[in-house]
Amino acid sequence: MKRLLLLIALISFGAHAHAQRVAVPNGASLAESEVQRIEERIANVRRDILSKYENQLGELQLQFQKIADLESAITVRDERTRIHTEQALSELNLAKEPKSLRTLQQTTLTKMNDLVSGTVAESLPKLIELKKQLTVDGRLDDAVSVRQSIERLQNANVPILRAESGSIVPAETLLRAYSADRARADKTYKGVRIAVRGAMAGYKLDPENGKNLLIYLTGGTSTGWVLCSFNLMQWRYREDHSGSGTILVLIPKDGAEVRVAKGGQMDILGDCNGWDELVKLTKCDVPR
Repeated sequence: MKRLLLLIALISFGAHAHAQRVAVPNGASLAESEVQRIEERIANVRRDILSKYENQLGELQLQFQKIADLESAITVRDERTRIHTEQALSELNLAKEPKSLRTLQQTTLTKMNDLVSGTVAESLPKLIELKKQLTVDGRLDDAVSVRQSIERLQNANVPILRAESGSIVPAETLLRAYSADRARADKTYKGVRIAVRGAMAGYKLDPENGKNLLIYLTGGTSTGWVLCSFNLMQWRYREDHSGSGTILVLIPKDGAEVRVAKGGQMDILGDCNGWDELVKLTKCDVPR
């Protein structure tokens, strides 16, 4: 009797464990559910903005009617009909005349793109962390599915814009871009001289040749570092010690020295070389 009860218990436990394993969704399902949720939010953002845009077109049409500007009133009416039917606005739809219509279109398009891009940016960290965790767990195929979901989400909603030379890029933004999609990040940043803003996480001499000082910048919440290389032919450095800790002092050939403590915020200007185990900047300088 005891053996029978033990056998029943083991069978029940096995069935329960199997049910638990089946109930756990895989990484691809989690990513797909998250992406669908994000896409629904994006669709709601677009609907809300285009609805307001349609109302503004009605007001603009009335303004042209009141001043008896027939051509402009018809142009605005046609755009109002188009937007009601297509529920879409892009650069291809921008009118040349009247100028007030074009201004309204550009303002609406900029606002919509900014809000959509912001929605995607807010959602990426969760997907990136899921991809990292699946990779650590050895679930590589699931991690690839999450990566593909991230690529699809960005490519469908956020245009690739080449960074402007000299522009300030938060370390968090740069690290997140490379964590999400390295190929896309390269198209945005690689080969561009940018100023990365972040917290100084540490520094050391280049172990390969000793001719460069390597400074590590990090963002606010992401893991990872931006590795910034300073040529010691152009810079000298020293360490000052105080009650609050060690201060790194950078001394250029000309100009005032730069002082920064570990964890202190700083901007470093350099050429983005893309990803090579870390995001790397070379030929670095400190904006002054």
